[in-house]
Amino acid sequence: MNKPGAYLRSAEAARRFGVSGKALRLYEARGLIRAERTIAGWRVYGPEQIARLHQIIALKGFGFPLSRIAELLSGGLADLPTFLALHEEMLLQEAKRIDTALRLLSTARLKLARHGDLSSDDLMNLTKETTMIDNRNEEAAALYQEIAARHFTSADQATLAANGFQGMGKPDDDWAALHEQATRLMNEGDPRSPAAMDLARRWMGKVFEATGGDPALTRKMKAVAREAGAHPPFTAASNGGNALMDFVTEAYGAAIAAGIMPKPDDAA
Repeated sequence: MNKPGAYLRSAEAARRFGVSGKALRLYEARGLIRAERTIAGWRVYGPEQIARLHQIIALKGFGFPLSRIAELLSGGLADLPTFLALHEEMLLQEAKRIDTALRLLSTARLKLARHGDLSSDDLMNLTKETTMIDNRNEEAAALYQEIAARHFTSADQATLAANGFQGMGKPDDDWAALHEQATRLMNEGDPRSPAAMDLARRWMGKVFEATGGDPALTRKMKAVAREAGAHPPFTAASNGGNALMDFVTEAYGAAIAAGIMPKPDDAA
């Protein structure tokens, strides 16, 4: 090591990147990075590894699961510009909405401080952002229905409806809870953790409940979700899109490999 100061021990690297030592070991176990060793056996990260960690953390921030990050870092970057452009578009739209909401809120607070009350127009402006969110959800629902119509037959739709699945945009507390848990676990980054595998078991249980265990209908359901998940409105409304599906798929495969549940005819 020609520049000792350029190397970080594991704990130092964890602090710098805001991750745990366990996360660093997981990245190493998954082949994303390889720490060097000092003569005393300490794991250290040099300039190349630090640059690599920057890439890993950035890609995780974009919603990629570790399996996809491994592919991207091994040279599969062809679709990354498209993904980044879609992600940028989504963030810019969200930034505009937040900026508008903050300005409305600031104005309302000033009026309230000066006059001790707000007019009905002021209150309507404050609720405007909620309406915008509802419109975004409606846009995602319309997109889902359009894609679903290309994949599902009328018989498929009847089967899904009879089994309680109404598609995107319909209230479903179970799916909402699963999405919330899956997002949290995806951010933790380990699809092979017991919690992630249990989540995948319950997720796929909901899928098979909707399709009645029909492999062909399960494949169609996956195709619809994949196609919809490539569009920013659906990704924003569903909190994750295809990145979340990739994580659940990997966790489900891990659950099958671990013998937690049997391999069905088809997996989402």
